[in-house]
Amino acid sequence: MALLLTTVMIELFVVGFASVGFEEVADASPFGRPGTAIASAVIAGVALLGTAVAWRGSHGVVRTLAALAVFVAVGVVAMMAVFFIAAGGTPIILAVLLVLVAVSMGMIGRAVLQSPSVRARR
Repeated sequence: MALLLTTVMIELFVVGFASVGFEEVADASPFGRPGTAIASAVIAGVALLGTAVAWRGSHGVVRTLAALAVFVAVGVVAMMAVFFIAAGGTPIILAVLLVLVAVSMGMIGRAVLQSPSVRARR
């Protein structure tokens, strides 16, 4: 889990940093310059939340809501990747990173759904 979270955090940091620093990346993003950086930070927070829920375990409703948030974030990441691929040029490199982020977050979401509840551990 920690390796998946580390992968997600590093790659989202790169995408957020690139959207602020490079005009071509900001133009390719569906959220624009500040929106991409903010979206990257929010998605990283959702990944952190999902990892914490998967690691510590939680009750059914919290676990379901955390998994839902992670899978919605996966959809946003996939949408950003599609926009970067459609733009062509340099953003395609970031699209490859975003595809890896989507896969890693999907695995985090799966772990959230499979994590044992707190009551089952006792």
